[in-house]
Amino acid sequence: MRYDWAMTQTVPNSRVLIVSGSAEARALARALPGSLVWLPQEERVPQVWPFAMPMPAEPVPALAGMRAVIDACHPCDAATQRSVALAARKAGVPYLRLRRPEWRATRADRWVTLQSEAEAAQVVRRGSRVLLATGHERLARFAALKDCYLYVRKNSAVQRPCVLPNGRYLLGNPPFSVPEEEHLLRRLGIDWIILRNAGGPGGWPKLEAARKRKVRVALLQRPAVDGPDVQTVKEALTWLNRI
Repeated sequence: MRYDWAMTQTVPNSRVLIVSGSAEARALARALPGSLVWLPQEERVPQVWPFAMPMPAEPVPALAGMRAVIDACHPCDAATQRSVALAARKAGVPYLRLRRPEWRATRADRWVTLQSEAEAAQVVRRGSRVLLATGHERLARFAALKDCYLYVRKNSAVQRPCVLPNGRYLLGNPPFSVPEEEHLLRRLGIDWIILRNAGGPGGWPKLEAARKRKVRVALLQRPAVDGPDVQTVKEALTWLNRI
């Protein structure tokens, strides 16, 4: 990801808060050395952000004296987005959300859009073999797919069985290439992939492999959250220079 280093020279980095959870947040933090970084998921701080802070349960007092808040959490993390936007409004601090563009289907894709996990049972046929790539914390929401075979992507060692009785964990660390994803879909006989429309390059190999294998895809729509937003790091830096 490229951005204009010259642009950053006019931005005072102190008192700028970045809420992390995305690749764009890391790029933004590199462009703004010395800025404060919050990570919504506290347990990931040591691995991903050795210099970051867990997001406080009560963020409003912590925003006192901040010049700006740029929320670059995961594009589908509606709870964090709403919490940070509300806290910034209460604290009177300028707020901007940085969310990369969504994925867009081509004519060769076989996609459907879901507004919620519960809708999956309405479009996925019984007996289907389903690859779930929506995050471990959301698995219980797919309980209605009890008549399907579920394969769940997990990028860390698991010491317990899958929370879904008809589910099985697939351990592996991304990134995965398109050939690797094609091989997985073929080996498991996958009929459906369910994932969130996070956008970006990380999940795209799954979608490219699905297109090549003519596998159906159910994309969970991003939550709608009010407030100003941009799609690139460069746009966020431009906004910061203007406030």
